[in-house]
Order: sequence, then structure tokens, then C-alpha cells
Amino acid sequence: MEPKKRRGCGGCGVVVIVLLLLVAWAAAMRWGVLEKLGLRQPIAEQVFALPPDREASEALLGALQAAGMDTQGVSLHVLPMAGQAGSAAILTLDASRGFDPERLSGDGGDGDALEQVFGHDALQELGITRVAVDYVDDRGKSIVTLTAPVEALRQLGEKGADEKELLRAVMGRIDIPGLVREVGR
Repeated sequence: MEPKKRRGCGGCGVVVIVLLLLVAWAAAMRWGVLEKLGLRQPIAEQVFALPPDREASEALLGALQAAGMDTQGVSLHVLPMAGQAGSAAILTLDASRGFDPERLSGDGGDGDALEQVFGHDALQELGITRVAVDYVDDRGKSIVTLTAPVEALRQLGEKGADEKELLRAVMGRIDIPGLVREVGR
């Protein structure tokens, strides 16, 4: 008499259950279920847990206006960083709200006002250690987001500063197709 042959997979049930648990975990992470249930603090709150510094935001925006910048479509927020000394100044240039990117070029344009205010010691006086710039196109889509430490910007402003050092310090995201569309207009 021949022994009975087993059919099927002896460990397949365990493998299927493990795969289903992995898919469920990935879905929970993707849709922020842990944050919604209060089991984990959102990443933004982990980094910027403190309330925004409205006084510093108003002071910088006022300095931009005093330097001659048209602030239509421009917003500025200063957010203290949790677990670190200093704050981040986040400048949003929003073409969908009236900002014209062509104003940044040329003598006496808005670019000079940005350089004057963000290259000044006022940032250190306000406790700002990082600057971020976000450009939003006329469709409301963020195309370029760059951030750099204030110290790297200060060093670039000094004579003999190395631009490569600044490029090493800059972090960001660029939507290349969106940027090509924006520049090609």
C-alpha cells in the first residue's frame, strides 16, 4: 500500500496571513490611520510642535514690503522647530494668488528685496536658523521647494564664499516637468 500524498502547501496559510498583515500595515501607514487613531504623532507635529511665531512672520513680511517687494501672492510663516534651537522661515511665492515670477529678475525687482531681507542679520535676531522657499504655479501646484540653513546663506554673502558649499547645504524638491512648463511660457 502506498502512503497518501499530501496535497497543497503546508505553510501557505501562514504566508498568506503574513502578506495580508504587511499589506494592511502599508495601507495604514499610507492613509495615516495611526495618526487619526492618536497612536502616533504626525510628522509635521513632530518637527513643528510649537505654535507659529506670528510676530517674526509679520516682521519679515513688513521688512520685505519696506524693501520694495510687492507681496501679492506672497505668504511667510515662521515655525519653531521642536527639539532644536531656532525656527524655520517658510516663504511661499504663489502665482495662483497673484505672484508674478518675472518680478524677481532685474534691478530693483523683488529679488533684490528678498536678498536684502534674507541676507541680513535680522534672521539671526529673530532666531531663524533655516529658510525655505516654495514656488507655486498658477494652477496651485508646488513646483520648487528649497531650504537652506541661514549660516550657509550668510557665508555665501561674504566675499570669497564657495557656492558649492551652499549647494551641499540646500535641500529641496523640484518638479522638472512643471518647471519646464512654467519657464516655457
